[in-house]
Amino acid sequence: MHEMSVTQSLLNMILERAQGRRVTDVYLQVGRMSSIVPDSVEVFFDYLARDTLAEGAQLHFEILPLEMTCLYCGQPLALDEWAEERPHVIMSKAFGQGCACGSKNLRLTGGVGFELLSFDVKDAD
Repeated sequence: MHEMSVTQSLLNMILERAQGRRVTDVYLQVGRMSSIVPDSVEVFFDYLARDTLAEGAQLHFEILPLEMTCLYCGQPLALDEWAEERPHVIMSKAFGQGCACGSKNLRLTGGVGFELLSFDVKDAD
């Protein structure tokens, strides 16, 4: 349930930057390996934003896919065929298959972040 503290920090940052204006929309990027559950963030945001200028704001999530790169040749792996699998299954299959160059020395290079992209405001009523 670390999403509650993450969401509180996110809300605090947004309200500070909104400078007294009503927050209407919040745009977030969430990596599939970030350990952030968008549904939980949404529930906590709705709860924590009550009686603030962010109450009722709509959250918009962009889910970033898992990305892996070969440490030997530097090429990204094609993981699209497993995109709907759980992240740990994707990683297991990727390490099992390895890179086209033959190396199985892979690194997770994308899909791990959680980021506030932007938010929309309007003047408070």
